[in-house]
Amino acid sequence: CHDANVTRKNPPESYKVWRDMIRRCCCETYKQKNKHYSSSVVDTRFESYFNYRSWCEKQIGFGLKDDKGRPFALDKDILVKGNKIYGEDTCCFVPQEINVLFVKRDKSRGDYPIGVSFHKSRGMLRATCNNKHLGHFDTAEQAFQAYKQAKETYIKDVANKWKDQIDTRVYNALMKYEVEITD
Repeated sequence: CHDANVTRKNPPESYKVWRDMIRRCCCETYKQKNKHYSSSVVDTRFESYFNYRSWCEKQIGFGLKDDKGRPFALDKDILVKGNKIYGEDTCCFVPQEINVLFVKRDKSRGDYPIGVSFHKSRGMLRATCNNKHLGHFDTAEQAFQAYKQAKETYIKDVANKWKDQIDTRVYNALMKYEVEITD
């Protein structure tokens, strides 16, 4: 699942990004440690580094750095929500701030919807977004709706911040993004 022909002491950035994509999709050890990549695959056109490089170098955002000096990231599921295929029609380059918008990190939520957790001392449900407390609620649905509104507003704010440096397809996808209770 890779072109072994590219072996350089200082490989180009496109090769490093391609190599990392291949690892996420083809390395079973990596997939076991990172379960969210367990069903990710590479489109046959991207299996060859040379095909990938040809596509990559034409993309808006490739080679750019964010406001902290980090290179834009290759993303596969902003243009197509829930997508698992790295390919020409599904991938884009985005700043890290956008790339992490949809990472599900809240391990404390248990069986509750995204953005919702149980506040033990109050005996109520709490909604939070980006470490910001949104309130306490009687039902998971009420708490989720508060989270949904805050998260969708935040996504639009971030999209507008980067509007001039990202692909218009990315901007439009972010502006239309809807948080679902199953996220």
